[in-house]
Amino acid sequence: DHVPVHPKRRFEIDLSSKYPGQKVVISTFKEFVKVDFINASSEAYGNAVGMLGDFKTGKTFGRDGSTVMDDFNEFGNEWQVLPADNMLFHNTEQPQFPKHCVLPEDPRGQRRRRLEETSVSIEAAEKACASLTDELDRKDCVYDIIATQDMDMVGAY
Repeated sequence: DHVPVHPKRRFEIDLSSKYPGQKVVISTFKEFVKVDFINASSEAYGNAVGMLGDFKTGKTFGRDGSTVMDDFNEFGNEWQVLPADNMLFHNTEQPQFPKHCVLPEDPRGQRRRRLEETSVSIEAAEKACASLTDELDRKDCVYDIIATQDMDMVGAY
């Protein structure tokens, strides 16, 4: 039996006592965290505020709750943990405010110019993710493998 070096961990928060059939599922794989809202409803999340944005419209807002932010790089910097925020994690790692977060590579830009230099092809990533039944998961899986150049990322799904 092959035991993965980085097992996927999954935590479920069952909201059924107040919102039947609804739950929040938090999955971790390596240094990545994924949060899924199962059977989410506006009854449960209609008044939610913060970095997840507006449940009904999908608009993402700055910390002030009113500035609409369409650029995800600006959005990430807007929501970077500040010294005045409560401690979210046991350890702090760089970058910390006032240094900006490390931005991901633009999947439509530099990566296309460097595809010849990569060790994992799109075809190999698509093959690794082919067994996933959800189309969006398959797309995300391929993106994650190409972005990280790590075929093991299929384990996150």
